[in-house]
Amino acid sequence: MCDECKDVDFGFESARAPLRYEGVGKEIVRVLKYRGYFPVVEKLMAPLIVSMLDEREFDHVVPVPMHSSRRRRRGFNQAEVVARSVSRKINAPLSDTLEVVRRTRDQVELTAAGRRDNVRGAFQSTSRIRGKILLVDDVFTTGSTMSECAKALTFAGASEVHATSFCRTC
Repeated sequence: MCDECKDVDFGFESARAPLRYEGVGKEIVRVLKYRGYFPVVEKLMAPLIVSMLDEREFDHVVPVPMHSSRRRRRGFNQAEVVARSVSRKINAPLSDTLEVVRRTRDQVELTAAGRRDNVRGAFQSTSRIRGKILLVDDVFTTGSTMSECAKALTFAGASEVHATSFCRTC
């Protein structure tokens, strides 16, 4: 855990990512996100994520949701594409129970504290969810988004939420 993260009270039990968001890891994320090259998910992203999971027993796999306007612009939610592949590989159902309830600013230029403020209360679950959840995103930067998603899932009934992403920045 990096120095910035060690004193933060995250909403999830654990967070794992096989690669840092630099070099080849960054290029793979960009190929998916900005070029829509989906084969990279099945061939690289999902297998690497699954290989570093401590446990493979999850009741549901949940992607971090994307605001509908961003999804329309991009044409897909990259976290959902990765989560779908991971769910198949670990034989756990994909659940789209999370939704964005208010639009947030782009997080790229924000500090860690600014990111936490930006996403606070931005997610909710559309239904009850039970058991151990694997929450999936493409990049873990400060953990703010995944933490807020985990809090929404816990509020909806999840007993545990474990976060995973393809890359991490810290």
